[in-house]
Amino acid sequence: MFDWQDLRYFLAAARLGSLTAAASELGVDHATVGRRVARLEAAIGCKLMVRLPRSTRLTEDGAALAAAARIMEDDAAAIVRHVRGHLGGLSGSVTVSALPALAAFVIAPSLPALADEHPGIRVVLSATSMIASLERGEADIAIGFVRPNLPGRVVRKIGELRLGLYGAPGLADRPRESWTFIGFEDSLSDIPQQKWLNAFSAGRPFALKSNDVVTQAQGARASVGAALLPCFLGDPEPGLIRLEVEPEPPPRPLWMSVHADVRRAPTVRAVMDHLVAAFADSHT
Repeated sequence: MFDWQDLRYFLAAARLGSLTAAASELGVDHATVGRRVARLEAAIGCKLMVRLPRSTRLTEDGAALAAAARIMEDDAAAIVRHVRGHLGGLSGSVTVSALPALAAFVIAPSLPALADEHPGIRVVLSATSMIASLERGEADIAIGFVRPNLPGRVVRKIGELRLGLYGAPGLADRPRESWTFIGFEDSLSDIPQQKWLNAFSAGRPFALKSNDVVTQAQGARASVGAALLPCFLGDPEPGLIRLEVEPEPPPRPLWMSVHADVRRAPTVRAVMDHLVAAFADSHT
């Protein structure tokens, strides 16, 4: 009989196609994932995946096992969601997945108020640009720009992220044709913010590209260029001014989603209500 935990490591590697990616998701080193998969192969008595220099490839037996194990994984996750959705009491841990800027500047500062009202609730705040899988239990609540369209999800719009073009105070005094800009890396070239920047810059150069808006804000403060930032980040910053531009950048809707199985849990419900109020207070 094999160790069921070994199967979990194998499934992560099979889904992500890489021992390194699986290790990152599971919070271990890649050697641990490789060792767990090798132990599973030894217990079952067959080769499950071929290790390539930068990836893995499932064997025929590995693909068959992965398909069967995914059903078990989904069933186990459904059981956990069902149990959590029927637990009573306002104590326990709730995991919230949100974009890093929202996590740092909206959610984290609001948590003392949640702790005062519900001291038994512990929040795990996962600040990531990746879309969390509520179905696999990666988070209880997810907040992001993309409206999920998955069965079993309950989705609510909780606000709009207002955006503005910001720069160091001296930038407004310079001729606009001399402006440079700070944008996103090419991997995010299709997001609305970068499309607006491309249109507004009209061929003027990008002096800095970064997928981190805090880095963009620091670059704008240092007079690297003009950056399109969330207003909750740019407005309070004394080293930045909001530049008057036409057309104004459109806001982006913010969506909160939770799996239907866990939304009835009192802890999850309390955190959801708190987040709705926190985003309303932040004027996003």
